[in-house]
Amino acid sequence: MKKIATHIVLCIICLMIYNPLSAQQADKLVYRIVNIYNQPVEHAKVRSQDGTYETVTTREGTFEFPTEYLKGHVLLTADGYLNARIAPEQFINQKDFTLQFDAHNMGGEVDFGYLSYSKESITGAVSSVTGKVLDKTPSNVLSDTYEGRLPGLTVINNIAELTFFGYGNYSKTIRGSSSVNGSSPLVIIDGVVAPTQYIEFISPKEIETISVLKDAASTSAYGIQGSSGVIVITTKRGHNGKIDVEGYLDYSLQQLTRKPLFVNSGQYAELRNEAGERGGLGKFSQFTQSDIDLFKSGENAGYPNNNWYSQFMKDYANRQRAGVNVSGGTDKFRYYSNLSFVNQTQPFKIADEPDRKYDPTPKVNIGNFRTNMDVKFNKYLSGYMRLAGNVKREVLAGGNMGWTIYSQILNQPPTMYGPLSPINEEDPELSNQVVTVDGMDNTAYGMLNRSGYRNVIETNILAQAGLKMDMGFLLDGLSASGGMAYQTYVRNETGTNQSYKRLIRGDDFSSLTNFTQYKTFENTPLSYNKGSLFFYYLNLLARLDYNKRFGDHSIDASAHTYYLKQETEASGSSNSVLPYKRQNFGFSALYGYKDRYFLKADMAYSGSEQFHKDHRYTFTPAVSAAWIASKEEFLQSEVLTLLKLRASYGINGSDQLGGARFLFLDNIRSDGSELARGNPLLEAEKIKKLNLGLNLGFLNMFTVDFDYFTNKVNNMLINTSATIPEYQGIPLNYYPKLNGGEMENKGFEIGLGFNKHINQNLSVFLQGNFMQVKNKVININEAMLGEDYAYPYRSQGFALGQQWGYLVDYSNGNGMFNSKEELTNSGLSYSFGTPRVGDLKYQDLNGDKIINEKDVAPIGYTRAPQQEYSIAGGTTWKSWEFSFLLHGVARSTQILSGIGAFENQGKGIFTDLHMASWTPERYAAGEEINYPALSLLPSTNHVSNDFFVSNRSYLRLRNVELAYSLPTAVAQKIKAERIRVALGVQNLFTVSHMKSKYIDPEIGSMNTFQPYRIFNIGLSANF
Repeated sequence: MKKIATHIVLCIICLMIYNPLSAQQADKLVYRIVNIYNQPVEHAKVRSQDGTYETVTTREGTFEFPTEYLKGHVLLTADGYLNARIAPEQFINQKDFTLQFDAHNMGGEVDFGYLSYSKESITGAVSSVTGKVLDKTPSNVLSDTYEGRLPGLTVINNIAELTFFGYGNYSKTIRGSSSVNGSSPLVIIDGVVAPTQYIEFISPKEIETISVLKDAASTSAYGIQGSSGVIVITTKRGHNGKIDVEGYLDYSLQQLTRKPLFVNSGQYAELRNEAGERGGLGKFSQFTQSDIDLFKSGENAGYPNNNWYSQFMKDYANRQRAGVNVSGGTDKFRYYSNLSFVNQTQPFKIADEPDRKYDPTPKVNIGNFRTNMDVKFNKYLSGYMRLAGNVKREVLAGGNMGWTIYSQILNQPPTMYGPLSPINEEDPELSNQVVTVDGMDNTAYGMLNRSGYRNVIETNILAQAGLKMDMGFLLDGLSASGGMAYQTYVRNETGTNQSYKRLIRGDDFSSLTNFTQYKTFENTPLSYNKGSLFFYYLNLLARLDYNKRFGDHSIDASAHTYYLKQETEASGSSNSVLPYKRQNFGFSALYGYKDRYFLKADMAYSGSEQFHKDHRYTFTPAVSAAWIASKEEFLQSEVLTLLKLRASYGINGSDQLGGARFLFLDNIRSDGSELARGNPLLEAEKIKKLNLGLNLGFLNMFTVDFDYFTNKVNNMLINTSATIPEYQGIPLNYYPKLNGGEMENKGFEIGLGFNKHINQNLSVFLQGNFMQVKNKVININEAMLGEDYAYPYRSQGFALGQQWGYLVDYSNGNGMFNSKEELTNSGLSYSFGTPRVGDLKYQDLNGDKIINEKDVAPIGYTRAPQQEYSIAGGTTWKSWEFSFLLHGVARSTQILSGIGAFENQGKGIFTDLHMASWTPERYAAGEEINYPALSLLPSTNHVSNDFFVSNRSYLRLRNVELAYSLPTAVAQKIKAERIRVALGVQNLFTVSHMKSKYIDPEIGSMNTFQPYRIFNIGLSANF
């Protein structure tokens, strides 16, 4: 870490020294960019037509432009403004340029990975967000910052642990799933295919924009990797001009949005007795009435009332971040550097044990660095070098991930004594030892304090380098470029293990001397172990570009090829440890006429070693068009200020085979045995995509965006064996796969926006987005289960991920057997147990009086939401800024199970679900009943059924920020141009409909960390 930091600092110092020496340019003209109120536009980009010169405006809106680069139009762009293209003669004769406010989001450019297009010229379906907006979210995880901000991209938080990120925390889909074999988007960082793990470590401070490419017109050029959409991350670059330095500090307090319910020991004892009674064990099978009274009184130390969550969890964790950005350069050399550090704690309480020789406090420290350099060697040759990465050091208590310890906290009953045994003068070896209960080998205290620790160091490095040749000497507008990128990940671990003595207490709660050793566990010294993991990605790429304007005509064309070799994170001897190899030849061409008619063609010819050499390559073409009708003279209107029509159709490919490798090969072992047979005719899946889009603007303040899309695949990889009977003798999993499946995915997106600059000091914006997407599996060669099944197919005809279970029969009011007579008269028998009075009554869908697999039905929706929406808004007034983001999903369900849902799990943890369970007394009194009869053992209730289906729809205030920029006079006292203070809150409140108010809908389970509510204060200064 120190070497890396030293290297970057030295680079920055050298650049600072080099900058003034190289800044002496002749024939530089000074210009100024303002808005309609004659206010300077800061950080506006100014670029020559051929892209050889680029600069940004100062705080005063000024910039310099050497006359030697004035060979064509000059492009002016700025966030929040429409693009302006200035002719050379106008550029010479005019010193001030006015940019118009962008009321309908038609200004700026969108990065497609290998090419950038103006928003006006886009013919397909894309969405984008700037790094400035992402930085409003105080999180260590990049996916957290754009959740809800990019229409079409659905992000689901699977793991909310603060110090664990980058490896499966978030699942992402773009416009849902179109294949059963995978739906993970391709990730492009600065034009290079990158592993998805790496992106979570990137800081929003480093990012210029993130774009999401959604339709065939945007993704077909990526061939067999474009079928699930593309996430394009573009990091910041240097600029011509003086050095721009930004320093920043953040401090965050983090609090779980949901705390689990811990009933007191008296309630716990009563509920355990109730569960025993419903199982026929008698009224006081677990605790006597005297025990219950003493638990409730809390006056006897032998009858504890332990809230284990409060004992082991802090109310708040905290995060600190500090960093610096440096950018600048000349027309010959531009640079951008970022260096940042993050310290993140965990909310666990660590005991102060005097004899412990190590500190197991879980925490993580992360150092991020990035340096982007662009060099112009001469008139024709330029180059770039980018070095980025991070070093992460993490300490894990007991070598355990935090969610393992969190889950164990919920396993411990409040009646358990502890966490340590009392002083025993007669037998000191039984003093201050970890207390447990029968069946629980590990306790939260032991895992946190007496199990050792694990020290993990992870290093991610991404290096890119390339050259670009301006070939205008052959053909004006022609250029060629090539480069390479190498990303490597190394994980080194030093682990320590330590066992500890466990004690178990006798049944007599009145005694504090009845502790005995549990099993054979003993206190042991630390033992050490080491481990490591390594993987890499290698990219080689080349590109030929042609960009030219001929009066009213424009052409933007690019042909590229890349070779990708990637070794994924895997270990062992399976074929998953072998590198993946892919090659792609892509082409894109955009023709524009009068900046209102656009026609675009995209195609790729790409191959993957996943397939036989005769079927390795796949052709994926697409065509698209757009018409900005509002630029026509006959549609000029002060009311209709934007009318743009878009349409695209094309094919995307996919070589995702559900994790399988080399399915074209026969699996023949060295001993001559033949296992799975290969299919050399397999080819990449081809997904046909249609997108129809409309952009409307009214009164230069209201905007309506609409997209309708359909995706369909008819050569999806599926099993051949589903309809083959087992009695033919060959194991079914030995049959080869084939391209024969069908699936469709369709939906729409709609956006409503309001954007108005009321005066020079006040502006307001509001944007609402809604997406609905639904897929259906048409054919996966599924065998029919039988005519006596209520639903003979469990995949075909249903959405991917459809949940299944038994339907509760609510015809009697509460859906439970309320008496022995009702149970007997039903005539039902269950194949998975014997129902009791008070248990759920399931529907006999096939009428055979047996509740079994034949009665299973689709229940609820899929876990992936079918609807997603967001409302973003804000205002600026003088030096004040306010913004918010509301985000929600709908048509998403979760079947609750495990700890927190099933009362028989672990030692029986009771939540708000179980407080009004079925009892004869409750039923007779007509009281509310919202849970079936409790049980100490698995019952017929503890299976997948629609009683446990929980609605995962929610509306969450994802982010709110209030910021103030100090007056210039104050900032200048410390030689700063700007000082900004921001207060932000993440996940302030959530409106949901989960069955339990102690379960966050996004996580869907009580047995792990819930998402965090974050309070953040940030300070930044520009020099």
